[in-house]
Amino acid sequence: MNMKRLKLLFELETDSAYRLLVAPIVIFLLAVTVFPTLFALYTSTQHYFLSEPYNKHFTGLGNYAYMLQDSRFWGSLKTTFIFMASSIVIEMIMGIALALLMTRKFFGSGLAKTLFLLPTITTPVVVGLIWVMLYDPQFGFINYVLGELGFAPQAWLSGEKSAIWAVVAVDVWEWTPFVALVVLAGLQSLPDEPYEAATVDGANTVQKFFHLTLPLITPYLLIAFVFRFMDLFRWFDTIYVMTKGGPGTATETLNMFGYLTGFNFMNVGYAASIGLTMLFMITAISKFVIYLANKKG
Repeated sequence: MNMKRLKLLFELETDSAYRLLVAPIVIFLLAVTVFPTLFALYTSTQHYFLSEPYNKHFTGLGNYAYMLQDSRFWGSLKTTFIFMASSIVIEMIMGIALALLMTRKFFGSGLAKTLFLLPTITTPVVVGLIWVMLYDPQFGFINYVLGELGFAPQAWLSGEKSAIWAVVAVDVWEWTPFVALVVLAGLQSLPDEPYEAATVDGANTVQKFFHLTLPLITPYLLIAFVFRFMDLFRWFDTIYVMTKGGPGTATETLNMFGYLTGFNFMNVGYAASIGLTMLFMITAISKFVIYLANKKG
């Protein structure tokens, strides 16, 4: 390549100049997504313990076969789906209610909306630390309020039955504003004509909501659902700060189980197979939901 053509290339005046523009992002994607995924796929076929680096050998689908027989894997998967289903249902209901509330104009509504979004923009680790203090059995604000009302203090994060719901409450507090924001965008885009026609026909507020508002904002609800599903399936940082999967395995989601397998038990091969299983499940379920949405539309 002569100097003149090289100069034209860097001045983006040749037919192949677009490759120069695309190359950085392609290299970046290969470095942070494709290569790690392929390496994880290779690692998942290995018997690979960090404590035994010289005993690494090929096992094929051995890690996946062991996963199907591992009761702890199935327990963490069950915990994950309980956590996701509870959080998503509550966030959807509260998100719709709050979005409807935010469409109304009242004194200080702008400031209220800003403050309302603060939990969503707070770092998840900070959220976890805040709620650990709030849940503290002796000095936490929640138990203080319960004590003032005459109730006995609770060990929210230490009880096997209460820990998962305590974590669900934190996720609902943090991410309901996101759902409400998505729904609010949908509400603000709705046309006035169907509501005017419904008013003429004598429809009340409840009938308008279930027969007009809810069907019209369904695409926005699906967007919020897919985002929250993918995020909840891999939620890690707040749970790690608050419970580290405990007590026992009460809050051990699939993501937490994969982390403990790789970094506590040093079983990197099995941890890689868990991670790839999560990737497959997230992709498959998300695509299925999007397919249903497109089919319905």
